[in-house]
Amino acid sequence: MAEGVRLTPDGQRALREAEQLCWRMNVAIEAPEHLLAGALLVLGEGGSVGLPDRARIEEALLLVHGAGAEPLREQVMPSPGARAALNHAVARLREMGGSAFGARDLALGVIDSGEVNPLFYRGLGIERDELFRLIGR
Repeated sequence: MAEGVRLTPDGQRALREAEQLCWRMNVAIEAPEHLLAGALLVLGEGGSVGLPDRARIEEALLLVHGAGAEPLREQVMPSPGARAALNHAVARLREMGGSAFGARDLALGVIDSGEVNPLFYRGLGIERDELFRLIGR
């Protein structure tokens, strides 16, 4: 994390969930959609209303990234887009005067970054702006 920003427990869970989604789908490159998916799963578990469920999130990931046939043997690596989306999310938090980076900050920042493939939103069954609004409450 950037200097002066600490990762909250739900932020840690969101990043861990994003990586686990890659492992389950045998995809070695973590994309912005994985980061957003991890954050959505954690937010949904936390009681946020109106968010897509796990099945819908995983279907959207499969739509955009597919699944590998062979189990992964090496670690998952972030794509340049995932790095850019995460950096944008942290910068957004800092600009707003925050220092605790959680799942909500990750989701809003990744959406705001513009790095998410529009097909992912279509797979989720929700427009980008509506998802941003739901999470931002």
